[in-house]
Amino acid sequence: MTLREKIKNLPTKPGVYYFVDDKKTVLYVGKAKNLKNRLRQYFLKELGRGPAIEQMVQLATDIKWVETESEIEAVLLEAEQIKKLKPKYNIRQKDDKSFLVIKITRKISNSKFLISNQIPNSKSQNFKSSVIPAEAGIQKIDQIDSRLRGNDNQLFPCVELVRFRNVDLNDKSAEYFGPYPSGDLLKKSLRFLRKVFPFRDCSKTKFNTYARKGRPCTYGDIRVCTGPCAGWVDDKIYERNIKYLKDFLRGKKTRVIKSLEKEMLSLSKKKHYEEAANVRNQYRALQHLNDVAIGVRDDLFDSKALMFKRIECYDISNILDKYAVGSMVVFTDGKPDKDEYRKFRIKGQGDGETKGWSDLSRLEQVITRRFQNDWPRPDLVIIDGGNSQLEVAKRVLKKYNLNIPLISISKGPRRDKNDFHFVDSATARYFSNNQTLKNIAIAARDESHRFAISYYRALHRKGIFV
Repeated sequence: MTLREKIKNLPTKPGVYYFVDDKKTVLYVGKAKNLKNRLRQYFLKELGRGPAIEQMVQLATDIKWVETESEIEAVLLEAEQIKKLKPKYNIRQKDDKSFLVIKITRKISNSKFLISNQIPNSKSQNFKSSVIPAEAGIQKIDQIDSRLRGNDNQLFPCVELVRFRNVDLNDKSAEYFGPYPSGDLLKKSLRFLRKVFPFRDCSKTKFNTYARKGRPCTYGDIRVCTGPCAGWVDDKIYERNIKYLKDFLRGKKTRVIKSLEKEMLSLSKKKHYEEAANVRNQYRALQHLNDVAIGVRDDLFDSKALMFKRIECYDISNILDKYAVGSMVVFTDGKPDKDEYRKFRIKGQGDGETKGWSDLSRLEQVITRRFQNDWPRPDLVIIDGGNSQLEVAKRVLKKYNLNIPLISISKGPRRDKNDFHFVDSATARYFSNNQTLKNIAIAARDESHRFAISYYRALHRKGIFV
């Protein structure tokens, strides 16, 4: 049975798919909200998926898949499988330093004191804070010791999103899940899961601030946090939510549902009906997870964006050879990623001046300095300029043995055009029938120009008043 024939029998449910070669090696892992529709995209040649993916399809001899009951599960499973299998053709996942991971701190329960559930507002005239020693008994104190509050927040693990490049793999104080290629889908997934298993994502400072106030922040008010800072929940119940969340992130949804069902029946038998109703709501939410859409796309744009996860664009700003600067802007998933922007002051003779240099020389310096740094590798490099600028960038990439798609966009003599210039025909074909991708490239070029100009003006103003 050919791959095309096999696709006809695929389900139309969400899931994760695998392209496999004749040696049973997994070449590529992807997710889909509709497995059949998504995999059909790979065999529509007019879509021009790019040379790497086209080569992968040629090498593949089999397609395997795993159905999931929801888009959320597909997103989480894809990340887990890519991390485990490290497929050769998952190009944009090769450099995962900029990807998001879920960080869940570990519970530290060896605190000497625990803050009591009721913490009055310190501004109240009748304010007296009470502290419960971990061993037994109640001890009255006149003032709240900030050290005790610091211990208290450690009883309640914090869930937060961090960049993979900022993760210390030797850190034993937290558990990490990921990295996840799609930050937007991850945030939407976690937003839903937080409604099912509420958790805190606040800093130690924020936790202690609201503990002194004796009330939770807005997240507590809208019930996506259980309000441990205000004593709304004890550490055991909170830990239960975190355990279920971790199990779900590990792909053990069935286990979580069974545990919730068992817990619900047990509470009902004990006539704890209100608690049983809360567990029932969690149980039902997971049962109907397939009704939750988070935006997994199986269309052409999603396919085209696959190769160009991270786009970098460069521009030079210079007037009368003084304060010459360069800019690098980054678009991630088609949107500006301002945390990744970089600016360069051109290095030359005479206190930052580069008199006599051409903009081509300045561009070469900027791109060279960029690739001397250990920053995430781009999937596409864009230059503001024409063929001359394109050749400069091509020379630098060749110097560092980098095989990265490269284009330039020029505005024309009247600055009213968007002419695309390509190094190779494969990249040209990739752009030819995709206006959305062209629009993203033009937006990146315009943003790099704006960023360079703003940096130049800042230096110029500073120079005037020095």
